[in-house]
Amino acid sequence: MRLFSRGAIALAVTILLGCMAGAVAQQTENIPQQNSDAIARKLASVLLERQIGAKVPAERFGAYEVDFNLDGFSEIYVYVQDPACDGVKCGLFLFVLEGDGYREVLGDIPGARLTDPAKVGLGAFKRKGFIDLQLNQTLASWNDERYADSSTFPASSLDGTAFIAACRKNKSSEQPEEGEAERVTSECQCQFNRFETIGLAQADLDTYAASFGESFVYPTGDREKPWQALVKDAEDAGTGCDVASGKSQWQPAYFNHGDQQQQRLDFDAFLDACPVQDFILTNRKTGSPDRALGLCGCLARELPTQGVTQTGMDLLTQYYRDEISDADIDAQDSELLAAHDKASDACLAQFPAK
Repeated sequence: MRLFSRGAIALAVTILLGCMAGAVAQQTENIPQQNSDAIARKLASVLLERQIGAKVPAERFGAYEVDFNLDGFSEIYVYVQDPACDGVKCGLFLFVLEGDGYREVLGDIPGARLTDPAKVGLGAFKRKGFIDLQLNQTLASWNDERYADSSTFPASSLDGTAFIAACRKNKSSEQPEEGEAERVTSECQCQFNRFETIGLAQADLDTYAASFGESFVYPTGDREKPWQALVKDAEDAGTGCDVASGKSQWQPAYFNHGDQQQQRLDFDAFLDACPVQDFILTNRKTGSPDRALGLCGCLARELPTQGVTQTGMDLLTQYYRDEISDADIDAQDSELLAAHDKASDACLAQFPAK
């Protein structure tokens, strides 16, 4: 058995979350989406059983792949139906792969599980790498570990005089068009307001304002990493303002997907065999059952984009069970292992660090 590789999303989240309001079992004619949903449901069944302590019947839950931190690797968003939901073993769940394991990250927000799926959506801004999540009247933001009520985060009160002036000068053209001054002022004010919301320090704001000047000396050495973090926060604030105004939208990370037309596939047997295969578990980027599960979910998602059919998926399932060899696969489909390796390389390249 060889190692994992033979050789070595536009963000539609709002649409996906809106689908939660309908029947969980409702299908779409979009085959790539059907495949994605099937994979999400399989992964969710494993994660829910561990979270709840009992297997959840398939007809009671829906699951979707959604990339909340735009890193190219999807989180698993789940809705478990129950007319008498207690907010513990049913309702909304969000599983994020962090470190060696998947964690559920909505449970600490009072009432989050009981949010009507029709009233779930995305905020315009990111905090600490994750897009804000609107849960009815509660705006949830990422706190480095999980989502929390954004009203509990510390804010700051800043003097924005220097920043607003520098920002307006930086954004204004030499020959402004009609209405440009008002637009620029609005954009700079929005960014400043966001800086206060995320609790930016006055010294950091002043440093960032100074960076618009021609004589600014960019930090180096020990100060370089904090400077880069500040710039990232500023860029996220600016993009969030553009999203809020309808000028732009968040862009997912690049992922080297295949370009073949997909067929609707059954992934369950493959997703049973893949995570327990030694060469998956021992890969340097996995090393734990949950990371193996996540990597196999990615691989299942990518194989159809490389033109793999159900026959090919079934052969790979046998391969992952150690029932057949490379030569056996090549004898039946000479292109299957090459397609497998392209999908493997794409997933490993994008797989989150521990």
